[in-house]
Amino acid sequence: MTGLEDRIEMTEESEELTLDALFESLERTTPEGYKVEIVEGAEKTPGGLWRCGDVEFVAEVISKGTAHNDYGPKRTAYAAAEVPVYLVADPYQRRCHICTDPKDGDYAVSTRGDFGTDIDLTGTVIDLVLTTGDFPHD
Repeated sequence: MTGLEDRIEMTEESEELTLDALFESLERTTPEGYKVEIVEGAEKTPGGLWRCGDVEFVAEVISKGTAHNDYGPKRTAYAAAEVPVYLVADPYQRRCHICTDPKDGDYAVSTRGDFGTDIDLTGTVIDLVLTTGDFPHD
C-alpha cells in the first residue's frame, strides 16, 4: 500500500485524524533509514482538530519532481498559515533556503546557506543552529 492509499483509507474510515493514527501512518510510510518526528503537541480545538497555527517549523528536502511544489505552492501555504520558519534543503543546488517572518501570504525574509556551512536559526522560534557539514556538497 502506498502513502497515498494509506491517507485515503484513513480519511474514508474517519473524518477526524487522531494523533495515534498519524503516528501509525508515519511509521508505515517512512522508508527505512529515515526518521520523521512530531515534537510535543498542541491541544486540539473544541472540534477535535489540530491547529495549523501550532506548527512552528517545516523542513522539506526536495526531489526533482517536488521542487516546484516546495518553492511555490507549499511556501505560499505555509506563509498563509503563518508557519514562522520554512526551510527547504535542496541537494541539487547544495543549499538551504530559509523563509521567515510570514506576512500577507508570503515570507518577508528569505535567506540561503550553502551545504557545509552552519545555518543560524537562533533568531527564530526554533532557536538552533543547523549544522549542514554532513549534507552532500562539493
